[in-house]
Amino acid sequence: MIRIRPKPVKPLAVVLAPVASFALAFIVGGLLMVWAGVDPVSGYTAFVQGSLTTFPGFMQTLVQATLFMLMATGIAISNRAGVLNVGAEGQYIAGAILATYVAVELQQTLHPALVVVLAMLLAAIGGALWALIPGVLRGYMNVNEVVTTVILNWLAYRVLQWIIRGPLRLPGPQLYPMSPPITATLPVLEPSSGLNAGLIVAVALAVFSYLMLFNTEIGFKIRVTGSNPDLARYAGFGVERVVVLSMGYSGALAGVAGGVEVLGNLHYLFEGISIGLGYTSIIVSLVARDHPLGVIAASVMFGTIYSGSSFLQTATHLTYTFSKALEGLIYLFVLVTTLFTFYEIKLVKVS
Repeated sequence: MIRIRPKPVKPLAVVLAPVASFALAFIVGGLLMVWAGVDPVSGYTAFVQGSLTTFPGFMQTLVQATLFMLMATGIAISNRAGVLNVGAEGQYIAGAILATYVAVELQQTLHPALVVVLAMLLAAIGGALWALIPGVLRGYMNVNEVVTTVILNWLAYRVLQWIIRGPLRLPGPQLYPMSPPITATLPVLEPSSGLNAGLIVAVALAVFSYLMLFNTEIGFKIRVTGSNPDLARYAGFGVERVVVLSMGYSGALAGVAGGVEVLGNLHYLFEGISIGLGYTSIIVSLVARDHPLGVIAASVMFGTIYSGSSFLQTATHLTYTFSKALEGLIYLFVLVTTLFTFYEIKLVKVS
């Protein structure tokens, strides 16, 4: 059995570890681009300009960082309780479905602002309910949450495929199945990029999660349950209830991310919303060391990677698969560097 535990590190390592991982990934990625007959300098210039050094590029980075921020903050909370929520992708889909349904049904009769509030609320509830299934199974029946959340991710995607071909299908011929357009949308902060109020929601929830985790009784119970479940039981904390609540909270934030995607970014629902953002958010949380405020910075970093990779592909005319391989390479180096820098990894014999 492999046991992974956080270890104390110097403040300088917190800064140097991500920088080193980026540098290693860029070197290896550059070698791959040379092998593919592409100038790595022009590729990486487009990467940086398209994600950081130009105003439109940085705005697009923040658009992507918003979704990572919401899901990774929730994952950080469940991780702190000792529960690995691999189901953010499914919870995100559940939130998107409910937000779309509420918006489409009510946008013709109620004020847009009220529709947005109701849709976001239902998105959070949908994500929470989807997460409570594995939460209850883990908390009260000791069923492995990794298995159940992965199964529910697949089920959520199948429900999405069905609902946009059935109850939420846009009438008439379409290039691909999709819902009717959503006219009740989140307020736009920057029109050219589509940056919307979802960013404010994400930052506010990250700050709220930090205050809850480190300044409230339930936050203390979450941290103790994750670090020492036996001690938590001895103290009468109700470990089962803490596990269920942390999973529900994690799912709610993933559901909000789904609501932001359809109400703020896309303005309709289609099966292409499921592109693995929930899985990437697990790495975002890991890089942030499950700290809600650290998630803000880590989300911007991963938003940079995601946004920059698209510009790199356009500038170099590489295939989509190749550009995604480079993106995955960066994720891999960030993950490995983070693991060996911030965590102690030991092989433990299981009796």
